[in-house]
Amino acid sequence: MNRNAWLFIFLSLLTGLIGAFVNPLMSLFIVEGLQSPPMYLGVYTSGVTLMGIVFSQWLGSLADKGINARNLFMIAVGGMALALVMFANATSFWQVFAAGVLFLSLGNAAIPQVMTIARFWADKQAHTDITQFNSQLRAAISFAWVAGPPVGYFFAAGVAFERSFYIAAGLALLALTFAVLFIPKQSQSSSIKAHSESQSASISFWLLTGTVMFGSIANIMYFSALPLYAIKELNFASHVPGVFMGLVALGEIPVMLYAAKLSKSVSKMKLLGFAFVCAITFYIGVFFAQDVWQFAALQLINALYYGIFAGIGLTVLQDQMPRRIGFTSAVYGNAIKLGVMLGTAGTGLIAQFYSFRFATLGSVVAASIALLCLLLFNMLKQPAHKPLESVAEAA
Repeated sequence: MNRNAWLFIFLSLLTGLIGAFVNPLMSLFIVEGLQSPPMYLGVYTSGVTLMGIVFSQWLGSLADKGINARNLFMIAVGGMALALVMFANATSFWQVFAAGVLFLSLGNAAIPQVMTIARFWADKQAHTDITQFNSQLRAAISFAWVAGPPVGYFFAAGVAFERSFYIAAGLALLALTFAVLFIPKQSQSSSIKAHSESQSASISFWLLTGTVMFGSIANIMYFSALPLYAIKELNFASHVPGVFMGLVALGEIPVMLYAAKLSKSVSKMKLLGFAFVCAITFYIGVFFAQDVWQFAALQLINALYYGIFAGIGLTVLQDQMPRRIGFTSAVYGNAIKLGVMLGTAGTGLIAQFYSFRFATLGSVVAASIALLCLLLFNMLKQPAHKPLESVAEAA
């Protein structure tokens, strides 16, 4: 692996660490730090997520039109830094909401832009395995989520949230500086850009997007319900859910990397199908599990599911529209974000009328719909598009 590949992987880790450092704190910050009603959590999450989708798609389309993707990343991460400084000095929920909608939502485009810059670079390299490279980028983000949340909570101990926000803002500025100094400027070549407008999203593409979104819904419904289900309904010790999450995070990283290698000999669609079968098996197992050891053992199945899903999902989507990498990278990121928003809301709704245990059945339903979307995609998918090299030659 050459120097530039490692630079992109480090930038992915750094950018992922910012979100992993701050996002888990937001519910505690809004309710405890700002003394806001719990219902405001939904207001904040919905506003930031929806505006983030708009900004991400807009910046992705600009990248496909030839605007330098590195500059777009710098705009996104700069918005994130500004929002975090405003959070550190906020005294009311509405100040946080305004900063989130106007600036943090712009920062939601940072990771899709990293993926876009990296893919533009990789497409110009003669011997780069795109699937493996994307998996390494995604594994770096997952690794950030192993370290980010506990460190963020450590610095916010005693409700001193401003310390975590300032540190995260410093990381954002570090990512911006790193991009300026070490990441080469990347944009689509003029020949590929000239053909990008003619490549439109088909029904099969949106079915695959649905697969990503429902896979995200299934995952977040389980993770949202797990702490309260394990502690309040099963009476596990308060640290146990964190152990389960750590087991998955550590297990999914090697699975991601191996799935990329395995995709050379096994169809990516078959691997995704296997992943969703693992997901359904896992969530059914969680519904019936009663002991800590049973939950711990099931995490191995969960690591198989999410490692494959996260490891090759981006590449599968990008492969459908190789001349609109900015667009597809943004769609992937937004499908994940929309899944998080819908999954979190679904968990609360199910728990309100039933219990947190039954939220895992919601995960079963979501994973089953994801598998159905994947099957329909295989039935309807259009013939593979010409590779990028062919497009360049044709021009």
